Amino acid sequence: MKYVEEREFNLRLVVRCEFPEEYEGDLDGYAWAAAMPELSGDVLRAAVAALGRRPGWRLSSENRGRPPEDEVTIVLDRVLSDERG
Repeated sequence: MKYVEEREFNLRLVVRCEFPEEYEGDLDGYAWAAAMPELSGDVLRAAVAALGRRPGWRLSSENRGRPPEDEVTIVLDRVLSDERG
């Protein structure tokens, strides 16, 4: 089994909408959140594009049991050459 070291960096996107005080709650069925898939997709595409431009790294994804509309894990593996120096 290969030895693997790991570090994490978390970027969490929270999308919110503030309502006036007289709002009774959930009357709109979260209609304001309809843009969430597009927003999160834009953030994910930008992150993948930025990381994919890094030479010497291999990009992949990993599923940790959460639905992809709630969480996506991007794995960035450092590619070391076989030469030890």
